[in-house]
Amino acid sequence: MGFLERHLLSKIAHSLPAAIFYKHTTSKVISLTIDDVGDADTLKILTVIDEFNDHEVDELQRVTATFFVITDYLQKSSEILDKIRSCRHEIGNHGQRDHRHASLSRAEFEREIRQAHQMLSHNTAGTVKWFRPGQAFYNQDMIDILQMMPGFYDKFALASMVPVDTFWPTNDPGFTLNYLSRFIFPGSILLLHGGTPSRTANTVKVLKPLLAKLRQQEYRVVTLTELWTLEN
Repeated sequence: MGFLERHLLSKIAHSLPAAIFYKHTTSKVISLTIDDVGDADTLKILTVIDEFNDHEVDELQRVTATFFVITDYLQKSSEILDKIRSCRHEIGNHGQRDHRHASLSRAEFEREIRQAHQMLSHNTAGTVKWFRPGQAFYNQDMIDILQMMPGFYDKFALASMVPVDTFWPTNDPGFTLNYLSRFIFPGSILLLHGGTPSRTANTVKVLKPLLAKLRQQEYRVVTLTELWTLEN
């Protein structure tokens, strides 16, 4: 990332203190996050990461990610949450539906975040700590409600880049990889998508070369919580 881009990102983060865009650190650590997760093809994403980890002998270098789940994308008998956790990844709350949460009333948003949290907590042994708002927009009502959620960090989980992998013509694996590569820096939060076969297919094609590039540059790839709690 160039100086001007980093400066702009810093300005945005400073003006929006209720969200995290990156972690201030000098350590070569980044967080990989996957949005819109449900049952549709998520196993393919997990398999790519597992296969990459199979070639890693150092446990500290294993790739772990945070999967932001949309609960309406889960089937009643879904086992994908247990699978995510068993692979040592983290689960985040992305609401019940794929929409702009900032467009909801205060009561509607509170109901959605709590119902999604109840489902995610009931189906996993792990603690859900993060909420990522749809389309990255949030407002003061959402901040107030987030800060009342027990066990949650009081900041919305955003990313170091604006995602471009969900629409044509930028939902191309080559473009996505080149674009993500511009945002590799210590403390960065990268974002890819699942949720539909086409988005998942793009992510699967991007992950293998992306993880290889990160390893070549000696970056550790960790969950959002591990990045956020990292000592500088």
